[in-house]
Amino acid sequence: MINIREATIDDLEYIVNFNSLLAQETEDKELDKKVLTRGVKYLLENEQYGIYHVAEKENKVVGQVMYTFEWSDWRNGLFLWIQSVYVDKNYRQQGVFTRLYNQVKSICDKNDNIVGIRLYAEKENDIAQQVYTKLGMNKCHYDMFEYEK
Repeated sequence: MINIREATIDDLEYIVNFNSLLAQETEDKELDKKVLTRGVKYLLENEQYGIYHVAEKENKVVGQVMYTFEWSDWRNGLFLWIQSVYVDKNYRQQGVFTRLYNQVKSICDKNDNIVGIRLYAEKENDIAQQVYTKLGMNKCHYDMFEYEK
């Protein structure tokens, strides 16, 4: 059985480790562990910026999802932006991400101030895109741009 719950400060080490693995797997990027730890800790202590949920199976944290908030003046409501999705390699294809996504979707569906869910995916990550489509998400017509300091 997979249990989904809101992350606590006790999950800090798991989340830091998963985020580090995520960066390595998706972008072949090595993150500064001190900066990453401070960033995760800050979010866990400041929910107005975002919230982590973790998946547990057999009392072990096996996956995570984080969402942040984007105000939409066009829709007069919030979008939840899914980020930092990671499922332990040993627990993939067992419904862990589906349960994590459904938790976020449930939060969205129950709150009239939340108008939708968004996420971005690497263009080459066909598997993730297929999963998102299967869960009922649609590909947007936007391209993403960024400035990173």
